[in-house]
Amino acid sequence: MSPRGHAQDASILILGGNPETGAIVDVANAMGLHTVVVDPYPGAPAKRRARHAYDIDVKDFAAIDTVIANEHITGILVGVADPLVPYYQQLCERHGMPCYANPRSVAALTSKSGFIAACRKHGIPTTPTFDVDPTDERSVASLPYPVVVKPTDCGAGVGVSVCRNAGEFAAGVALALAASPRRQLVIERFMRCDDMFAYYTFVDGHAYLSAAADRHKAADQAGSPVCIAAEYPSKHLDRFVRTVHPALLRMFADLQIRNAVLLIQFFVDTDGFYAYDPGFRLQGEAPHLYLKQLHGFDQREMLLDLAMTGIMYRGAFGEVNDPRFKGHRATTVWALLRAGRIGRISGLQRIAEHPGTLTVLQRLREGDLITPEMTGTERQVLARIYTLSPDRQASVEQVRFIRDHLSVVDEHGDDMLLTMYNPGTQP
Repeated sequence: MSPRGHAQDASILILGGNPETGAIVDVANAMGLHTVVVDPYPGAPAKRRARHAYDIDVKDFAAIDTVIANEHITGILVGVADPLVPYYQQLCERHGMPCYANPRSVAALTSKSGFIAACRKHGIPTTPTFDVDPTDERSVASLPYPVVVKPTDCGAGVGVSVCRNAGEFAAGVALALAASPRRQLVIERFMRCDDMFAYYTFVDGHAYLSAAADRHKAADQAGSPVCIAAEYPSKHLDRFVRTVHPALLRMFADLQIRNAVLLIQFFVDTDGFYAYDPGFRLQGEAPHLYLKQLHGFDQREMLLDLAMTGIMYRGAFGEVNDPRFKGHRATTVWALLRAGRIGRISGLQRIAEHPGTLTVLQRLREGDLITPEMTGTERQVLARIYTLSPDRQASVEQVRFIRDHLSVVDEHGDDMLLTMYNPGTQP
């Protein structure tokens, strides 16, 4: 047995193959686990890092059953992919393996309509929605544009549109339905206010607020605005803990969440907080990187331990958890690219080596093509750059260094970078 309580070279099945899931595979490999990844796309990045990989759709339970038997799988974990969480829960239940999800939590936290219902049950305000028939021209014409149309069961900005008129609304509905596995959508008010997220760790039925950050979005492209920066701790943290956190604890207890991680996004104005999007899995934003650096616990290892042993954390978690980051400031900078083929990337290595840069997670390389369909989603993210500083001023200087030194041009020499976060002009 390993010091973590699982047999060396025990086999784990990881669902999904995107780049962010690849980091989970790396951690599992380092823990001595025999990693097996399933994803229907032969070129999925996480597959290249696994011991074995299969071109299988997670929905094909019969094929998954065969893999579990042949690879002697003793644990299952979902990757960074919202649509796969329900299948993860069902597969764990089907094979009697530990799971952080249950049918009740899946219903509330993997569907936007289910999430709205759960929040309303516990008095948590959500983004105002519009219950209209998308095929009714009169109802569509009466919408208070702009509105946001999104699938109920996707993440990473996939299938989301900001619609400013009836024509854009029709296109947005078609996009959302095409992206939604359940063929369901939700229509929301377009919110012009602050944006933040709260990130929770659950250990043995106790919910701990581990991080809260302010989100800044791209304003210089059409379609869904993608995040360009996240700043920790959120300026709204104290108010959030006073006003929203207690109601969330009641909701979590009702959903019977015992061991898990969960991110919830909120719009914020002077009247309060409006919950609008849950992420019931490890995040592409990767706040877990800061938690590991500052507090010493790695949520990737914790979830892998849960999958293999049924135990999330050994010790007094509340003694090491601190959403105020011990007084430090952290900023994640997202470098977004316009459509085109990447010709040259400059400065990323220098940024990675700069003091204050915790790590750089690069998603795209020279020669990669960003299609118009990829813009407005996280597929247009070149890299996420994680910075950790002792105070606000040092954080501002670190972000400005990134802005000054990163350059990306296409094969014709034209700039591909969208406007990057500027802490000097944004609150």
